[in-house]
Amino acid sequence: MKGLLPPPESPPWRPSSRLAGAVILLILLAGLLYAVRRLLLPVLLALLLAYMLAPLVHWLQRRSKVPRLGGALLVFVVLGILIGGAATGLGLAASQQLGGLIDDLILLSNQVPDQLQQIAVAQVVLGPWVFDLSKMNAEPLVSGLASILQPFLSQTGTILATLASATASAVGVIALIVVLAFYMLVDIDGAEARLAAWAPPEFQGDALRLLNETTLVWRAFVRGQLLLALVLGLVVAAALAALGVRFALVLGLIAGILDVVPFFGPFIAGLIAVVVAFFQGANWWGLHPLAFAVIVLAAFLIIQQIENTVLVPGILGYSLKTRPLTILLAAMAGATLAGVVGMLLAQPVTAMLRVWLTYFYRKTAGLDPWPEPSPAPPAPRRAGWRLRRPRAGSESAQEVPDEQP
Repeated sequence: MKGLLPPPESPPWRPSSRLAGAVILLILLAGLLYAVRRLLLPVLLALLLAYMLAPLVHWLQRRSKVPRLGGALLVFVVLGILIGGAATGLGLAASQQLGGLIDDLILLSNQVPDQLQQIAVAQVVLGPWVFDLSKMNAEPLVSGLASILQPFLSQTGTILATLASATASAVGVIALIVVLAFYMLVDIDGAEARLAAWAPPEFQGDALRLLNETTLVWRAFVRGQLLLALVLGLVVAAALAALGVRFALVLGLIAGILDVVPFFGPFIAGLIAVVVAFFQGANWWGLHPLAFAVIVLAAFLIIQQIENTVLVPGILGYSLKTRPLTILLAAMAGATLAGVVGMLLAQPVTAMLRVWLTYFYRKTAGLDPWPEPSPAPPAPRRAGWRLRRPRAGSESAQEVPDEQP
């Protein structure tokens, strides 16, 4: 019997064939993405949710030795219980305040000119200062404010009503995001190494480093931004409630949600709160509506300064390494290219592009692509105390610190 011949080696493609294959592959990938473009946003949100919950699953695996599937299931069950409890406790109050806010904004949009005319001839007392607006030529200012506030209030109320009514219809999309996030969370461990294995062997180290840097950027953004939104929403709600502004809970919720939109989100949230304070009428400080609105505006400015100087560096750290001007330009470009979604993702996408473009630039210039050492995450350690068994000839057991990597 003749011996079996080894299978012939596959001949390598010529450079022109490789280029043509890469172009065809990119065209097919672009066509596929365009065909499923409506699913891109749910998939992206599911990926962000999986990245946010991945550290909890890692912690469960390390501490209790549960399998990854069990850890992911436990995390989602606990998350569902927490969200359900929060919705039960705060959902009723928030929904009532949201309904009142929507009605007030739509009603105020029809009353803006008359109320501004009344304020234009009033006297405003702010501490030791008295401002007689009737002696000022406030007619152009009043007309300008009316032309700006009337459509703004009407559109804001309509948008909030549309979002509130669309919540029920979004249940299917939310369920899809949760299911996708669960499976992504199960398979996300080691995803960077699996993706880097597609690169040529000599570039697999660079690919793995790029993917790890990208993962750090997105994790820092998702977890930091959610924590920032939670803290800011609570602070705004507490400050507005202390000042006596109506719908403080819903205004804090709006401020927390809009905080994810760079620059424009806090401005819109502050403008809504100032308008509500201006037109709510009486307040327990006994101030004129204009003076009360100025105090609310000052409170928002102080909160924003605290967020920008204390909360953002402390929570997000310097992982994203993006300048405010760069973020502003990126938000404008993102809004032009992808609307609201582009504004929301402007900051992490800019930080990710910085990582990748820096690599390609340094490789093109013949420089070391990694001038800084790779950020090695600290090894998790568990500190505790255990009893060491006495050795032969010793009298008693000794307590020694126990550190487990």
